[in-house]
Amino acid sequence: MKNILIPTDFSVNAWKATVYAFSLFQNDLCNFYFLNACKPEFYTPDVNGHSLSQAKAENKILMEKLLKEVSIINKNPNHRFKSLIVGSWLNDAIIDIQKDIIFDLIVMGTQGENEPDDKIFGTNSMNVIETVDHMPVLLIPDQSVHVPEVKKEMVLATRFDKSFSIAEINFLIDMTKKFKASIRILYIQDTEDLSEEQENKKEELHEHFEKISHSFHTLTNIEVTKGIHSFIQSRNSDILVLNHKKRGFFRNLFSKSLLKELGKKPQIPIIFMPADL
Repeated sequence: MKNILIPTDFSVNAWKATVYAFSLFQNDLCNFYFLNACKPEFYTPDVNGHSLSQAKAENKILMEKLLKEVSIINKNPNHRFKSLIVGSWLNDAIIDIQKDIIFDLIVMGTQGENEPDDKIFGTNSMNVIETVDHMPVLLIPDQSVHVPEVKKEMVLATRFDKSFSIAEINFLIDMTKKFKASIRILYIQDTEDLSEEQENKKEELHEHFEKISHSFHTLTNIEVTKGIHSFIQSRNSDILVLNHKKRGFFRNLFSKSLLKELGKKPQIPIIFMPADL
């Protein structure tokens, strides 16, 4: 039984991510947990007269409405639905909840209800990606629709600077099967040749993906974000996977400078591997 966490602010983008998740896991036994987090500092009576308890009560009504809508569109007997409403920042809520529930994946929309247009991802999304360990995050652009019968191409961007754990490899293999995808391993070269250690890490990946359709690709003399974007565009790839253990890497990678590369919004789903899986 898989546990899939879907944070929701009851927005259209959150709903689209929900529908995408249902399709992606249509053949799996799944518990889908819908999580709504009410930021406590936004609901102090001296600011707007609206208390946190009132906000949670109102969101409980919205959550009940969401679950009714879910039960109408998803008749899959393999799927079960649960709801959680907490009074804290989303990333803090997830960190606390994962002490009791082991989640296989977090599925989120690209932007929250009140996020400005000049952000690639919403504040909630980036905070979760940066701070929540042990759980991968699948970010769904608002225009993405999962078509199960169409074969896809997944791009794994890596520097060959770390060994992938068995849990990480199993997760990636599972995702390739879910998407019916081949996997293209992309290295943006910043030196003339791979070191011996990098070569060993590359060979490890080759062995791990022995039974999966895969290939290795190298780009030279190009900045990382531009290299990733140009590779995806040139091949019309369908999913991007990013993996890095260094804190702040994702936030730096998806800084405003990348807005020009992505046209303000990502066009394909992105899987962010956690600091530890």
